[in-house]
Formats: sequence, C-alpha cells, structure tokens
Amino acid sequence: MEKYNWKEIAPEFISLLRLSTPPVAMKWIETEEELMAIPKVRIHKKHMPPCTIVSHAAQFNWTSACKPENIHANYCRGINGMFERDDKWYSGEMFNNVWFDNIEASKAHNRELECVPAKYIAVVASPLVSERIDPDVVVFHVTPAQAFMLLGGLQVHDYERFQFTFSGESTCSDCWCKTFNTGKPGLGLPCYADKKFAGMSETDVRVSFSPEDTVKALEGLKIMSKNGLRYPIASYSLTSDILEGLPPHYLEF
Repeated sequence: MEKYNWKEIAPEFISLLRLSTPPVAMKWIETEEELMAIPKVRIHKKHMPPCTIVSHAAQFNWTSACKPENIHANYCRGINGMFERDDKWYSGEMFNNVWFDNIEASKAHNRELECVPAKYIAVVASPLVSERIDPDVVVFHVTPAQAFMLLGGLQVHDYERFQFTFSGESTCSDCWCKTFNTGKPGLGLPCYADKKFAGMSETDVRVSFSPEDTVKALEGLKIMSKNGLRYPIASYSLTSDILEGLPPHYLEF
C-alpha cells in the first residue's frame, strides 16, 4: 500500500472545505501486539461501539480503540468484523418489532448488510493528521454541500457514477464497511444510534474513502477550486437573474 503524507494532506481538506471536524483514519486490527503498538491508543472498559470511537477521533482528536468487549451485541460485532455471523445473527430477532413489524423484513435487513470479514480483534479510529495508524478507510463528517464537493472532487479526473445504499439502522454498513470491502466511496445518513451514541449533529453526513481515493478527491478539489468551484458555495438570491452566476459558455448548451 502506498504511503501518503497525511500531515500535509489532512489540513488541505480542512482549508478547502472549511471542515469543522478533521478527517478520521480507521484501521482494522488483527493482533493484540499490533493494537498495543499504536501510539497513544485509548483502550476502553466502557461499552463504546465503532460509531462512538469514530466520533472520539473527529471531535476529541483521540486515537480510540473498539474491541469486541466494548460492543453491546454480536449484531454490531458482526457488521464490523469482530464476530463470525451465525444463524442467530441472521435470524432478524434483534430488530423484529423494533425497526420492522415482521420477522421476514428484519431477516432481509440483516442479509443485505455490508459486513467486514470476521477476523479482527479491534478497530481503531484516529485523526488522519496524527499519522498514528495507516488507514484502511478515511471518514469525513461533513454537511451535504461538503459531501457534494468531496465526491465531485473524486470524479474530476476519472468520472464514475457512484452508487450508494440505504440499509436502514446501522449505516456503518453503507459507509466504512462498504469502503473497506469494495474500495468504493460510501455515503451514510446518520442512523438512530449515530445520533444517540455517536454525537452526530443534525447537519452531518458521513463520507468514506479508500486512502487512494482520499488523495484523488483532494487533487480534484484543487482543480475545481482553480475553476472557481469552491466551498462555501456562494448563494444567489431567489429573485436574482442567474445568468450573472454562470460561465458565459454555459449558454451555448
């Protein structure tokens, strides 16, 4: 895997997008030795699932670990690579008469989730700029407009129409788990647990990239900026003539 200078890269995102929280690095850990070798890693005794430790990194600048014992149920462990999913996991019983009004809908939800392979003893989140971990996935907490600019930056050089999913509760599946498994960008609307236990704001969404796409998105943002496409997006009045806000050649099309 290519090495990147995150100490230089992360502040550029903050500058270009006026981010209020820094980009977060996530890494899945296979051994205790690997975990304990991470500088300043916080090992918790409380129940703090992956969504909470991502917010630790984003809001407190902590390097925070989540182990199986920090997670309240095998359901969440199974999504995030710390439990081998079994018949009980796929039964749908956990969300029946909670998020779904019948067991078949609940089973279908569990079958559709994107889950990290079950071979890890922890996942760690850390500010990207700290370079304490070499990220598997980079996560951004952003507004919808910032998310639009980020994803637009990724399309500047090699266009691809991105496909996103909505799985319902547990949108870590739609975000970092998807990116970990496929390398494709993830976009997650904060789920109920994100709001209740991870401190996500009313205006936040999550965007996740592979390390390679993180660098590619930054390069695209810089090109967009030179073309006059910058954040924050300057707003026109609803009663103004929009032609003054468009490049002249747009009118030819």
